[in-house]
Amino acid sequence: MKQNEDEFIYLSQKAKSGDKESLKKLLYKTEKLIYLSLYYLAENECEIADVIQESLMKISKNLKKLNDTKSYKSWANKIALRCFYDHKRKNKKRENCNHNDASDEILTNIICEKQKEPIEDCIHSELVKEIKASISKLNEPYKLAIIMREFEGLSYDEIAKLTKTNVGTVKSRIARARCQIKEYMKPYMEQR
Repeated sequence: MKQNEDEFIYLSQKAKSGDKESLKKLLYKTEKLIYLSLYYLAENECEIADVIQESLMKISKNLKKLNDTKSYKSWANKIALRCFYDHKRKNKKRENCNHNDASDEILTNIICEKQKEPIEDCIHSELVKEIKASISKLNEPYKLAIIMREFEGLSYDEIAKLTKTNVGTVKSRIARARCQIKEYMKPYMEQR
């Protein structure tokens, strides 16, 4: 986790100074980061693709304005969340385009990049679907807090700052989200 954090800091510093190759690598890593967050928030793959594109454009355009590259991940995440909620407001009546199988496969590849046996891959894909279904049932504040903590690796302080709440509220939301996910996952786990 620390190495990943250091790589974001290093690449953002190089990209900020004008290194185009570093910017390309940074945006590629950021795309994965944003996708993992939005996968659990968005209703469909089209929505994710639109928000990622808009977010990456804003990130690359405004990178020079970032004062502290140590906060790059939080900063990029904040931009992506703003783009997501702006997109949601603008496109409330937009029809769903359903590519769940493709999005599940992409998420599976991002989460676990090592090669697995076919049966392990099948079980892992099924588990990812169950986790996504459980997270999608959560109320928005809980969903957002658990995604930022578990999938983005943000600290309680960073989440509190991004959601404009206090740390105690963030901890409470994450604890409740974990309990609810555990309850939603019970039937699936009992089948095993």
